[in-house]
Amino acid sequence: MNKQVQGKDRDCFPLYSLYCYLKIRLTGKLNKKDLHELYRCTLCNQCHYMGFNQSARERAVKKGLISPHVAEITQNIRKFGNSYGVDTSREENKQQGDNKWDKVETILFRGCTSRYKVPEILDAVANLLRYRGIEYATMANETCCGGLLFNLGDQTAGLEAVRDNIEKFKAAGVKRIITVCPGCYDALHMYYKGRDGFDPEIILAIDLLKGLTFTGEDFHIQDPCHARDKAFNVRTIIPSRRFIEESPCCGAGGGVMAHDKSLACTKAKKAIDKSSTKMVTYCPLCYLNMSSMEPDKVFDIYLLLDDLLFPNHHD
Repeated sequence: MNKQVQGKDRDCFPLYSLYCYLKIRLTGKLNKKDLHELYRCTLCNQCHYMGFNQSARERAVKKGLISPHVAEITQNIRKFGNSYGVDTSREENKQQGDNKWDKVETILFRGCTSRYKVPEILDAVANLLRYRGIEYATMANETCCGGLLFNLGDQTAGLEAVRDNIEKFKAAGVKRIITVCPGCYDALHMYYKGRDGFDPEIILAIDLLKGLTFTGEDFHIQDPCHARDKAFNVRTIIPSRRFIEESPCCGAGGGVMAHDKSLACTKAKKAIDKSSTKMVTYCPLCYLNMSSMEPDKVFDIYLLLDDLLFPNHHD
């Protein structure tokens, strides 16, 4: 590959996805450098090479060509039920029996990132849903939706997560799932709806907040890669002159935050620098990555609305 591909601080290189796709199809092999480059892609598909990358990842995993971060994340989800490897056994024992599943058909699926990295977003969502009079339960034994596993190319582990969750959902009588994370929202639509007779209504929490409006500041809205179809709805909540095309990928998705933190930070900084105003996002992973770079410039929409409606809540 040319010199553009060599620097440590360079951005991802889309043609490497095509290169790896062709190489593994023709030879059945990828070396360590190939694997490293293959996973320096957020799967945002702004380059239109995502399909090649995804296919190459799936073939690599099936052939036992496993990147270390893929093995670690898969093990974390199988052992602990979340991608970060947080031991939740004490939490589950403490919460066991808190939810009366025979009375509640709606659950809030909290997601790994919201639950373990930015729980303040979950607190804000809970306040906002309560304000809207929406009843729901949470699962004490909630486990990863599996979307990240599919993104990493591990379809076997991904399907394990999906089947385990569907079994729990069906046993509890779940008919409606509210999610905070656009990645979970996307995964639930792609891998859950219609599988094994399970066909719930799946809602991104932001869609339940129509009618609320936050004005007074001109924010640049960062539309997450998995929720760009929500751009119009979000702009009714936070009016903005910014358009969907102006939202570059935050740099954390597709497992990049776990695989190459420096790349995730570099892409986050580039996205932030494109805006001369404060930024607001409605994805916990975007918020986690971008706010780590410039906490005074990046905001979460649920936290903004929570502060608007309950100004003394965080005092």
